[in-house]
Amino acid sequence: MFGIGGVLTSSLSGFVSDRLQSRKLPLVLGSIGYAICGCILFFSHKLWHLLLYRLLNGMASGLVYPISTAAVGDVYPHKLLGVQMALLNMFNNAGYMIGPIIGGALYDRAGVQGVSTVIITIGSALSLFMALGIKEPLLIHTRLLEQRGIESISDTESENKTIAEEIDSIDLYPKDMPLWRLVLKWQVMLASIITLSLGTFNSSLDNLLGMHVKDRFHISSSKAGLLYVINGGVSILLSIPTGTAVDRIIGRYGEDARGYIQVFGLLLACGSAFAIGMSKSFGMVAGLEAWIATAVLLVNIPVMSSFGDFVNRLNLNSMAQCYGIFNSFWSLSSTFAPPTPTAWCVHEIIRSTSSSPAKADAVQTIHSQAEQPPFVNHIYCLNAPSKLGRKERMTELFKYMHLDVQMFSGDHLAVWHDIIDKKFEQAMVVEDDIDFELDAVDSIHKALESLTAKTVGWDMLYIGHCSMEEAQPSQNTTVVKSVHPFCTSGYVVSHRGAQKLANRFSQKSSSYALDVQLVALIKRKLLDAYSMYPPVVFQRRDLYPSDDGMELRIFRLLNNSAWDTARQREPRLANWVDPPDAEQRHPAYKYIPKWMEDARTVH
Repeated sequence: MFGIGGVLTSSLSGFVSDRLQSRKLPLVLGSIGYAICGCILFFSHKLWHLLLYRLLNGMASGLVYPISTAAVGDVYPHKLLGVQMALLNMFNNAGYMIGPIIGGALYDRAGVQGVSTVIITIGSALSLFMALGIKEPLLIHTRLLEQRGIESISDTESENKTIAEEIDSIDLYPKDMPLWRLVLKWQVMLASIITLSLGTFNSSLDNLLGMHVKDRFHISSSKAGLLYVINGGVSILLSIPTGTAVDRIIGRYGEDARGYIQVFGLLLACGSAFAIGMSKSFGMVAGLEAWIATAVLLVNIPVMSSFGDFVNRLNLNSMAQCYGIFNSFWSLSSTFAPPTPTAWCVHEIIRSTSSSPAKADAVQTIHSQAEQPPFVNHIYCLNAPSKLGRKERMTELFKYMHLDVQMFSGDHLAVWHDIIDKKFEQAMVVEDDIDFELDAVDSIHKALESLTAKTVGWDMLYIGHCSMEEAQPSQNTTVVKSVHPFCTSGYVVSHRGAQKLANRFSQKSSSYALDVQLVALIKRKLLDAYSMYPPVVFQRRDLYPSDDGMELRIFRLLNNSAWDTARQREPRLANWVDPPDAEQRHPAYKYIPKWMEDARTVH
């Protein structure tokens, strides 16, 4: 929707800006558009509200981006624009890197209303600044031309080898060139085609790269996100040097050199993308991503500057229209390019797995948008058939966390036998009254990596427990040797551990609770168990207070509840009430005693 909005307004805003000879008006209107988008986001509670927000956001950007770029070309009529476009590119990449970090942190603290309030404030402040704080760029343009004269548009004699050298007479080109005729000029058409090609390549690669590295190297989402940080960082560092080099090369060798630079950059980018497909390590992909960022600069900066250089050389009144064309083609590629390779990738995965029963779960995972974490083979959630309310809540929680989980109606012993029968190397087991820390998946992954590095074999890793004795502050680690890990709210068990436990509990029965028996095995060194501290899985005693409340102290360590976050972010979960269980429960079940008030999650 964002790209569609950009396509709708980019060329129109450029045409209107050139005809009215005003850059400030579209900039002010676009800034007001951002503020309106913030208002829509603030009150949004349905999907179509968000779609409308993205559409209007794209339309506002279609007003602001091409006109602001044209304004830069206006105030530098006597120079090649490589360095100036490089500066724009640098700040644009910085915004894309910093914005999500600030927005994400703000969202975690204040929710969507906090983010939308900031958007409204920035849009309003920007519109006032555009209206009152800057001069009209076209007035600056006119004054500069009067000072230097039309004959001295170029700073150096060598720069006159560019576009003006390739035409018979400037008089052949009217100052107010129609938009259709402007598009048909080979300089504009070539730059537009390259923009469409580069945008298609860039947006498609961005969409597929994260999927590729997670599938190929089994890395976490946060680690995959480093690739985009590398791309943005390289772009920021090399934008100015690239712009300077492009201007010097074109100034010395003429306009033909621009085409050679662009072709070289495209070939370099395509070769790097092919090399990513052949890479055998994540480090190699990271290096190639930096290489791609450099290649994209070699294409994008000459293309961006070519529109402005063309207009300035011929002294046309078409600067905004040219950059409207540029932004339209970029928005067009960003809108329609990503779905095609993504759909093809999913189709290939489904086709390759359709004949393999062992991979049937992978197809279901794609359709449900659920992921199996790379560090376990399976996830079980223990749920009694009568506990329908808990099943519904846990299903929604797992859906929000994109986890593919089996609701298992048996007990812990049955789970251990199932792990053995299915030959799982590692499996996660959680109970049906729990909650996760928001970053639980990444934390468990890191804990298992640490555990694997420090020990040859292990039986259990408690990811949830109710013991304050597991803490060992002197150690700079989150994984400690288990002491008294009471409660079985969540744990990861190895195949070896499942065999030990199944053999032990199949032969002997005891009146003691399971978690007490497990602690006894740990004390007798019959079970090699470790614990995460603080844990990342907690039993929600504020939701299910009829259960034993011995975990209240450990429950206070829950910082960022995944369930509470899901209820804040998903409108359909905002007023969630567990559906009734199959068995009739006493109405007092939902009553929360005063002595538990201090254990409830505070936001």
